[in-house]
Amino acid sequence: MKYNRRRWNNILIFSIIAFILLLNLPTIIKSYLIDDEQPNQSYLLNPNKTLQSIQYISWTLEKNQDQWLLSPKASISEGELLARWKGLLGTDVDEQTFTTLQPKLGSPESIEVWYVDQEEPQRITFYKTSQFLLLKNWQNRWIAITVNPSYLLL
Repeated sequence: MKYNRRRWNNILIFSIIAFILLLNLPTIIKSYLIDDEQPNQSYLLNPNKTLQSIQYISWTLEKNQDQWLLSPKASISEGELLARWKGLLGTDVDEQTFTTLQPKLGSPESIEVWYVDQEEPQRITFYKTSQFLLLKNWQNRWIAITVNPSYLLL
């Protein structure tokens, strides 16, 4: 069977397209067919409410006349500390994992977060471990955050 020039061009074009598809097949499979199993993450603070103050045993961050004030003063700015707290995302910890961890946890500590137009504060109970902080978020679920405690607690 004799092929003319036009038929060879078509065969060459289809071969190149098939080769390109073959090279991109792993990416296509990963993108469309395999689900990414990322852990569920939740915010520590309620993202839908406006913060008024964050109060810990050794410091207070409070909004007063549209200015954030940290007392006592620290080496970090008020804006930086506020940004750290507002942007905290943690990995959800299910009840079974929490029950497993509980005997290894020390005594709990607490932080109060006050929101504008809310009568009661959000009380964040948390545990410090050597590898992460375990905190109860605004949805009353436990979340783990891998961060040095001094990053948040000064």
